[in-house]
Parts: sequence; C-alpha cells; structure tokens
Amino acid sequence: MVLRNAFCRPSCFLGLLLLLLLLSSEAHTTNNKTTRIGVVFDSGSQIGKQQKVAMKMGLRLFHLSSSCHKLELLLHDSHSNFTSPTSSVDLMITKGGVKAIVGAVKRQDLIVISDNQILGRIPIVSTSAEKLPPLKIPSLIQMATNISHHIKCIASILKYFQCPPKVSIFYDPTLNSVHRLFDSFQLANIEVENHFALSSSSDQDEISIENELKRVMKSQRNGVFVVTQLSLELANLLFTKAKKMNMVGNGYTWIISNDVFDLIDSSLINDHSSLLNKMEGVIGFRTYFNDTKKPFKRFETKFKKMYNLEYPEDKEPIKASIFAHRAHDAVRCIARAMETLGDNNLSSSDQLLKTILESNFEGVSGMVRFKDGMLIPQSPNFQIIKVVDQRYKDVALWSPKLGFSESFLEVEDNKAATQVKPNMGRHVDGGDWSRKPITLWSQNSGKEEKLKFAVPRKGACQELVKVSQHLNGNYFTGLSIDVFKAAMTNINMPYASSYDLYPFDSTYEEMMKAVHNKTYDGAVGDISIMAQRFESVDFSVAYLEADIVMVVKEKQDKWKSFWVFFEAFEVTVWLLIPTIHLFISSVIWVIERRNNEELKGFGSLLWFSVSLISYMQREPVKNGLARLVLGPWLFGILIVGASFSASLTSMMTISWSQPSIPDIKMLMEMNATVGCNAESFICDYLNGSLKIENARIKKMNTIDDYPKAFENGSIMAAFLIRPHAEVFLAKNCIGYTKTNFSIKLGGIGFVSS
Repeated sequence: MVLRNAFCRPSCFLGLLLLLLLLSSEAHTTNNKTTRIGVVFDSGSQIGKQQKVAMKMGLRLFHLSSSCHKLELLLHDSHSNFTSPTSSVDLMITKGGVKAIVGAVKRQDLIVISDNQILGRIPIVSTSAEKLPPLKIPSLIQMATNISHHIKCIASILKYFQCPPKVSIFYDPTLNSVHRLFDSFQLANIEVENHFALSSSSDQDEISIENELKRVMKSQRNGVFVVTQLSLELANLLFTKAKKMNMVGNGYTWIISNDVFDLIDSSLINDHSSLLNKMEGVIGFRTYFNDTKKPFKRFETKFKKMYNLEYPEDKEPIKASIFAHRAHDAVRCIARAMETLGDNNLSSSDQLLKTILESNFEGVSGMVRFKDGMLIPQSPNFQIIKVVDQRYKDVALWSPKLGFSESFLEVEDNKAATQVKPNMGRHVDGGDWSRKPITLWSQNSGKEEKLKFAVPRKGACQELVKVSQHLNGNYFTGLSIDVFKAAMTNINMPYASSYDLYPFDSTYEEMMKAVHNKTYDGAVGDISIMAQRFESVDFSVAYLEADIVMVVKEKQDKWKSFWVFFEAFEVTVWLLIPTIHLFISSVIWVIERRNNEELKGFGSLLWFSVSLISYMQREPVKNGLARLVLGPWLFGILIVGASFSASLTSMMTISWSQPSIPDIKMLMEMNATVGCNAESFICDYLNGSLKIENARIKKMNTIDDYPKAFENGSIMAAFLIRPHAEVFLAKNCIGYTKTNFSIKLGGIGFVSS
C-alpha cells in the first residue's frame, strides 16, 4: 500500500505538470498570434525603396518596445505588378488577411475600394508622393501637410518682398478640394487673379498650357505665378513650356510650394538637373527637418545602414526623404493602435480606424496627429530656397508661429527668431527677385513704368563714370555705364529698355538714402559694396573687384647712380676681398718666380693678380704648392662673382617699384598729409578707423589732381579704391607705386531699392 501510494503521487504530479505546460503553450501561442499589415510600395522608384526600408524600421522599433503583440508586414510591390487588372489592395485584404494597409496606394486601388463597402472599412494610411483624388472612402487617411501652411508661407514671401497680393496659380483640381485651396488663399488675404487647372499630361493639356501662357504674356508683361498641388510630371511640362516662351525670369516671378520641391531632390529623381535648369531663378520652399535633434540623427544612421543592406547595388549615399519619414510614422501609428486594442478587438475595422484617428505621438519629424482626414505634423517648418545653377540655394527658414528666421536653431527658440530676421534680399540677388520688386510695375494700373536710376555727377574717376552736359541734356559715359547698359540689354527683361538715368549732385551716401527712400529705383556708378549699405539697399553681383589701397611716390632710382655697384657688398667685404686676393697672388708669385720665367718681375705680379679675377691669366703655375693655394681661391672668386652679379641685378630691378613709404605704420609715424576722393567713404574710414585727423586729410575732386599734390608736397600718400588706383597708375606710369596696404571690400556693383 505504501509503495502504491508512492507510485501514484509522482504520476499525479507529472500529469499535472504536463497539463500546465500544455495550457501555458496554448496561452503563449494565443498571445503571440501574428497580425498582418499590408504594405504597398514601388520598387521602381527611389521613394518606394526608401518607404519600404522605413516601414521595416518602424515595425522593428515597435517590437523592441512591445513584446506582447506580434505584427508582420505583408509586402506588395506595385511596380512589378502594375499591369495587373486586379487591385493589390483587394488581394491583400481578401487573401492576405491584413487588418490595415499602409504605403503608396494607387488611384485604381482606391476606385476599387470605393465601390466595395466591405473593403472600404479597412483602415488605409496613404504615404504616396502622388496626391490622391478626393474619394468618398471613410477609412482613407493621408500622411500630408495641411495646405493652409503652404498658403501662409506664400503670403509671407509676397509680403517680405512687397509684391502685390495678387497671384495667378497653377494647380491640379483632382489632388485636393478646390474650395479648400481657394479658401486658404482668401484667408491669407491673397487675391487669385487667374487660376489654371491642370489635370493630366496629355497632348490636349500641352496645348492648353501653351495657350494660357500666351494669353498671360499678352495681358501682362510681368506677374507672380504660384505652383501648388501639382504633380511632378505636370510641373515638368509647365516649366518646359514656360522656359521655351522665356517666361521663367524675364520679369515673371514664380513661387513653388513644397509639393513640387519635396519631390525634386537628387535622391528622388534621376533627371532632376534638367528640371531645375528649367526653373532657374525661381523661389520656393521645401519641408525642413531639424537634423540637430538626437532622434532624427538616430533615425538617419539606422536608415542608411538598413538601406545599404537592403539595396547594396545603390552606390550613391542616400538621405531619408520626407516620404520615408511619413512611411515610418504611419507604420508606428498603426502598430500603436493595434497594441492599444489587443487581439480581441482587432476584428473590428471601425474600432481600429477610430483608434488610429485618435493618434498623437512623437514621429521622426515631430508630433503627429489626425486632422481633416490626414495625419499631419504639427507646425511644419519650411526652408526657403532659390534655384541657382541647377542647385538649391538656402535663403531662410519659415514656420507658422515664428515667420522667417535666419538660423536653423532659431526655429526652436521663439525669442531668438523674433529678434533676428534674415535679409533675404541679400541672398535672392540677381534674376527677378530684388528686395522690392514692386517697382517693376504699377500697382494701380498694371502698366509698365520707367525705372529711375541715379548716377553720381561728382565721380572721382571719369573713366568709370562721367556725366557731361550737352544741348540735348545729360550724357552719361564710362565703364560703369557701359556695363549697366549691356546688362539691361542682355537680360532680356520686358522692361529692360524702360529706364532713365538722372545725375546726382551730392555724396554717395546721400545717393544710397535717395534709393532707399524710393526717390530712385536704383543707382549706377562706381559704387563700393559694403556691409553697412546692405541695411538700406541691395546690390547686384560685383562687376569689379575693389579694396582700399595706398599709393605713394617711388624711391629715387639707385640704379641710375654711377657708384651703385658699391652697394652690392658691405664696406668690410670690399676691403677684405682685395686684401685676400693680393695676399694669395703674392704667395703664388713668391713660390713661382724662382723657376717660372714669366713671373719674375713685380709687374708680372700685378698683371697676374688682375687677370686672375676673370680667369684670363696666361702665366702657367708649375709648382704643386702654388697650385694647392690657387685652387681654393679660384672657387672663392667664382662664389664672390656670382653673389655680386645677383645682388646688383636685384638692386637694379626691385628699385623700379620701391615705395617711398613702405607701410601704413611709417606713414602714421611721419604725421604726413594724405589725400582721398572728396565724395568717397574713404574720408570717414581714414578718420574713424586709422585715426587720421581731418586736418591731415586733403580731399581731391578727381584723380587728375593727385600728381600735382604729390609734386608740391601737399600729400605724401593717396588712399583710393583699387579701380581708381589702377586708372591713376596707368596715367602716371613712372614715379608712383602701390604699397602692401589693402582693405578688402565687396567689389563695385549697382544698387537697387
């Protein structure tokens, strides 16, 4: 009985243990039930590749933070199956058993879903770069930016450059609600004068685009065009036609929203350079990410590693685009919603959709939340850019709360951004974006007006700018005038021939104020580009280099003196060389005169000494000891002769341009009087920076007055900008030279308001 009980107890124990293991295994299997998420991507595009990698990263990040729920991605490549009549979304739902779909869903898929009530209840989060048409699918959610932010940014650009708040827009009505688009413009106080709806890239649309551009060309010779909510194909077609008709630049202003610029990136399209070439000079904005944040840096590092593992054949370095960020955040959003519901509630598509719509989490590019049928980042930041030489030129940053700011870090700091504003006019120079392009047309009538440019009458260098009085009026000549006329002719602007030049009788600084006060639209002349002048006016690209140089008289030419060769060596050297030479000649003569008939007399000694210098001696040296003494001295004569020739040659060449006052330090020690142009800013520089008293500064009207002042001793030095100095030295090529003193300036350019 005891043995039986002992046997039964272990059996019962083992049976109970097996039962517990089975229950635990079943519970573990139940808890680890795999839920599928359908993924649509296009492997034929760079965007599709990036989104595939980003979505895998998003799911991996979810599994690292959650071990209770297992999710799986069911991948579907739409590129390899683009000719199939069957909807990829339909297959994944009916046969793949997916609970939600994310990725680049195509239009034909959505059309199929909109006709099927059952399929239309499955949550679909679209991360497509192609904007989707407004279909009545309650479960469709788009990852996008609120269009109202785009329009506010456009309004800020127009306000900054003081353009009239009237625009013509090009858009695709199938990509968004037309009413929402126009309401956004109206809320931003922008009047839409003309709107052109482009819905496809068919031949008919090519003709219609060309006809519309011709109509605009006839009705207005300049204007502001906004391109927004447009696909990349249509944007390419639009700018191809506009470029052929000379409507990109040439008085026409284009603003491109981030819908297009986010797509035009070197890592997204292969032929981006040709499109950017058609958009040369236009300004716009793209989505900006603060790459200084640690989460962003971690994402970028992991993304590059995973992308290289997934696509090792892609050699070029890849940077994650905004579409990759959206795909990553979309998968995380769906995974978080599924985890919140648990396995028991995942059968309800409506409940899953509701949970997704309540999402509010920190994504790669900031906080993500649901609004107006879209998952959008809160307060997106935009980077204002200009297309220059087929590349992006960063101009400023813009955010809905802070407006424009200069530095990337200022977007994160409200106080800094409100204090430091960018001078976008300085960055957006050239083309048709001046600081205030309102002067290019009349706000009231829309008619062309003549531009007014001031020209300094009291220019110091008439070779650069000269104003002459004739019976028929003023006559303007000089290099600056020629460059300006050539520029206005060659830039092929509609208003290039509509300008007048007016003589200005005051100082250059007063001329800058007159341009700033709108008395003139600009100024033409030998105007130096300086930092302080940028506060009130803008400059063109410099057409001449400019810096402040010091011109003085040359030293007296020593090479003309008969005894100049004595200065080749010091006095002690001159005494030492003939002494050694006579001593060595005497030693050789003493040794040789007993056995050498040609070296017996004292006269022979003198002649031997002279002829030895030039290696012309004919008297043979027979004694071995004499040869031992003579050999090293012949080598010494060679060295001395070469040194003498080099020193004398140097003296005769360098002395041509030796300044009488070598540097500014000696000039200050001499308390000498200096000269400068009467209307130049150099007078203030000499007094303020170099601390030269006004009594020691003599003002000259023209550069022709300087030679006389130098000759009578009125001035010891002249301070000129380099172009003036070059003209002065060309006129007075003998007797004057530049010193090593130089203060770098920005160059010589034209001025605009």
